[in-house]
Amino acid sequence: MLTKMTAFLARAPALQGLSLTVGDVGPAPYTAGLWCRGITVLDRRENLLGRVTQRCRAEFTLRLCLPRTDADNAARLLDLQTWAAAESAAGRGPVLGNAGREVLRAEQGRMERADAGGTVVYTVRLQAEYTQVYTEETT
Repeated sequence: MLTKMTAFLARAPALQGLSLTVGDVGPAPYTAGLWCRGITVLDRRENLLGRVTQRCRAEFTLRLCLPRTDADNAARLLDLQTWAAAESAAGRGPVLGNAGREVLRAEQGRMERADAGGTVVYTVRLQAEYTQVYTEETT
């Protein structure tokens, strides 16, 4: 799941020029780190034949370490959130489930902290809603 989300984010124009990894962001400027905050089952249905359908939400946090250029950084965060919404609407988001349409949101972009070395750390919350279908295997 993290691999799919990282590959998706690597295509974002707002993240070009940044080194994107799984895990926390380092103190170096132009780095980004992504990690999964967890998965929540929103809805679970089971039919008479044992087929289980779950609607899930995976939550991720993306941290960006950037030089302190507030106007440029604010534009970068807005561009990332707009791009993610457009990609999701066009059906080009990461495929996390195995049934139905996926919905991805990038939201709550904010400054987390400013470091004495002239860098700023920003966070963006990513939420992916998807459907997973499980069928019982008979032998």
